[in-house]
Amino acid sequence: MSQTYWFQICMRTLLVLLIATAIFFALYFILPLVYPFIIAWVIAMLLDPMVNWLEKKARFPRWLAVTLVLLVLLSLISIFLIFLISELVVALARLADELPDFFKKMTQLFMDTFQDNQNIRKIVETVQNYLTHNPQHQQNIVNSISNNIELMAKKVSELITELLAGIGTFLSNLPYFITVLIFIILATFFISLDWPRIKQKLYHITPKPLKKTGGMVFYGLKKALFGFIRAQLVLITITGLIMLVGLVILQIEHAVSIAFFIAIIDLLPYLGVGAAIVPWSLYLFLTDQFSLAFGLLIIYAVIIVVRQFLEPKLVANNVGLDPLIVLIALFVGLNLFGVLGLIIGPVITVVLLTLNQANVFRDIWTFIVGKTKHS
Repeated sequence: MSQTYWFQICMRTLLVLLIATAIFFALYFILPLVYPFIIAWVIAMLLDPMVNWLEKKARFPRWLAVTLVLLVLLSLISIFLIFLISELVVALARLADELPDFFKKMTQLFMDTFQDNQNIRKIVETVQNYLTHNPQHQQNIVNSISNNIELMAKKVSELITELLAGIGTFLSNLPYFITVLIFIILATFFISLDWPRIKQKLYHITPKPLKKTGGMVFYGLKKALFGFIRAQLVLITITGLIMLVGLVILQIEHAVSIAFFIAIIDLLPYLGVGAAIVPWSLYLFLTDQFSLAFGLLIIYAVIIVVRQFLEPKLVANNVGLDPLIVLIALFVGLNLFGVLGLIIGPVITVVLLTLNQANVFRDIWTFIVGKTKHS
């Protein structure tokens, strides 16, 4: 092959890399400016089937269908938030009532342990004898304890300061959050209202060679996005139901509220069910409520097994991927990005497979090497 041909390949490769880099940086800088409208578009797409049904089957004007569906959504979210806040207030009030008794029990538990355990008493006596015969070491230990107490007090003070600063930052940003929420609601309304016209405009302004490829990419990403959301909703519903059945069997009060909260916690990547069940079980063990503690741990084990079994299959069925590919994507994402990789991994996989199905990579390769062979 001639040097000219290789030079052309290098230049085309460089051009592709420059375009990819430009797209990456454009998204990096533009996304923070337009994310409310992206969220609004996602919500509008979720509401679109219901809006279309009201418009075509119930013969509602589109503006009325959009308004009605949006009002129902906002009402459900408001009811959810009111329920969440009220249950949280009740839980905190109950916690405030039980904390003094808990600390009293813990203090008594430690006192009983030190008094009744012969091995611990022997260790304490040995340390006391050693310090009596080595007064120079006694002062060093006292100084070390004093320094550690000061360090702990400093850390606690810093933690409280950061917590108060975080609350202050949240309150100061509250007007901004409310403003963003208003923009999202308004944008959702207008996008949903004009979506048929927006689709027509996008279709007409898209160059003909890109229409098929762009349509395939858009359809694939849309299917993957809403399929992933659907899979996660099914998973947290299953988690909530398992938790509810288990709590009812264990005869725990407020079973519905607790199961609901734990299902919501399960939706958060860095927390999960264990963030609620493990500390709760530990508390029950320390307060001699062994049957309840073992019952909760059994429920936790059942939830983990069910999730590990169902998650790859649910994501695969809803997103349109093979279960093995989903499992690989989950594992690679977990290792590269941590817990958030369980979301990022499948999303990136879907994007790459969608681009491949739309022959985007083939077209890029054809552009780089040229349409004709040179010798």
